[in-house]
Amino acid sequence: MLYPASLRDLLLTLASFDAYDVAWTEEILEELRRNVVADHPGIDAGRFVKHTLGAMRSAFPEANVVGYEHLTATFDNDLKDRHVAAAAVAASASAIITVNVTDFRSPLLDAAGIKVISPGELVEGLLGEEPAVVIAAIEHLSRRWTRPTRTTSEIFDLLARHPTMGRAIDALRALMD
Repeated sequence: MLYPASLRDLLLTLASFDAYDVAWTEEILEELRRNVVADHPGIDAGRFVKHTLGAMRSAFPEANVVGYEHLTATFDNDLKDRHVAAAAVAASASAIITVNVTDFRSPLLDAAGIKVISPGELVEGLLGEEPAVVIAAIEHLSRRWTRPTRTTSEIFDLLARHPTMGRAIDALRALMD
């Protein structure tokens, strides 16, 4: 789950704090680029690739999955998302994080032991296992975001706009109050 930016930043910050491991393919990053450019017509696509995707690749050099392509045609989930399922299997991932959970219903993913969960479910699970890490990630975002600056409460408000994040944000607010 790499879009929108606020959610991507939280999830990648959590990964940088070793709360979980990330994996993606160049195909997934290209899909992210296309979506960002389509949703934000004024964005400089070259700068996005260089700055955002470059930073992601640099921060997580082990995240890039290769050699998954031959698996893509073997999957039975939504056609446009089969490359993601194939990459998850190739990476021996334990979960796929997505808003489109229904697009990944697949006996093959079930058989591989790969869960399909929303970003909110990931954050809720991490709160149950490592609440201090999630709190530290939110505080880190609050210190790092400077254009504009954001308090933790404002970050919660921004993240709560994401449809899957409501319960996780409620739980975070309760922990940090």
